[in-house]
Amino acid sequence: MTPTHRIFPYNDIWLDCVNNNLMSILISHHSSFEKLPLTFKTQYWKKIINQTFPEDNFESLLHQGLMLPKVQYNTEQLYHYLRFEDQLLEQSDIPFLDEMIQSALDKKKYVFFDVDRFFYSSGRESGKIHFIHPTFIHEKCASGDAYTVIEDCLSPGRMHDYQTPLEVIMESTQYLMTSGKKVRFIMVSVHEGSIRNFNHEFSVQDSFISELRSNLLDDKVVFLEQYGLNYQLGLKALTDYVEEFEELVGNLNDTSIFALRSSSFAQNHKKNNRLFKLLEDKSSHTNLYKKLAEQSVELSHLWEIYRTTVIKMIVSNRVHDQAIVKLEEIVKKEYNMVQTMKMATEVSNL
Repeated sequence: MTPTHRIFPYNDIWLDCVNNNLMSILISHHSSFEKLPLTFKTQYWKKIINQTFPEDNFESLLHQGLMLPKVQYNTEQLYHYLRFEDQLLEQSDIPFLDEMIQSALDKKKYVFFDVDRFFYSSGRESGKIHFIHPTFIHEKCASGDAYTVIEDCLSPGRMHDYQTPLEVIMESTQYLMTSGKKVRFIMVSVHEGSIRNFNHEFSVQDSFISELRSNLLDDKVVFLEQYGLNYQLGLKALTDYVEEFEELVGNLNDTSIFALRSSSFAQNHKKNNRLFKLLEDKSSHTNLYKKLAEQSVELSHLWEIYRTTVIKMIVSNRVHDQAIVKLEEIVKKEYNMVQTMKMATEVSNL
């Protein structure tokens, strides 16, 4: 037996590998949860170049594209509707992994299980890189010897159904424990009371635009202790991106993370377009929200063009002059949209 609600990969926007799967769980219980990310607090983040990097891994981060700016969402709202039971596995648990997973599914719970994707039969890390990842298990395959999971192992930032054999889970667990690493087994269930109290009609207040604008203009630097690194926040992360373009883009060895992070900006503006249209429908200041909706569509399109342009240039080993011009245009229009947000906030306060 498995949880009765059919689970589908969530790909409207890229949050991260865990939160996208949590969205899949909620949407399976009620389709109106598709609108929940519209009100997630959003910030732009970028690692600062001029700092000391732990384990001297700057070059590795640079070549992979992990120094590029990204869209960061505050997903706290998700956790209000879910319940989590977290445990660390022990060596003695390995023979009973199948029973543990099946027992959770029988109780209509979902499982996040730490798996090293090195042991997968396919995907980016398969047989190449040891990469520990919280694999999302939502049902057992008809064959009985594998589980259906939702993964992004084939394409970064794109969730898809994937079959993971029990033997892979056991081999990975044995390897991780032998290596002295912790393996987490997390059961997730839906909090029915909270779901019943969710505003399924969904509404958003004009004041949210002010908060959205403030986050984009919050140009502070924050230190994340878990990574030992400083991050630049706000639109300044994008202006720094322009200034550091040659170093950040010119040293890419792989385009997958670049494509993911560029697409995340496009997805964010598509999300904002839906938000602005909702506000346009309920507000007396329709012209400003209509303008914001148009600006967000344009920015989404420009980010996609920029992504395609850079990838083509990297593949053909050509200079990036055309790409940096497009990036400069994007940053200018990002600031223009923030100015429109200011006008919308001012008139809504009248």
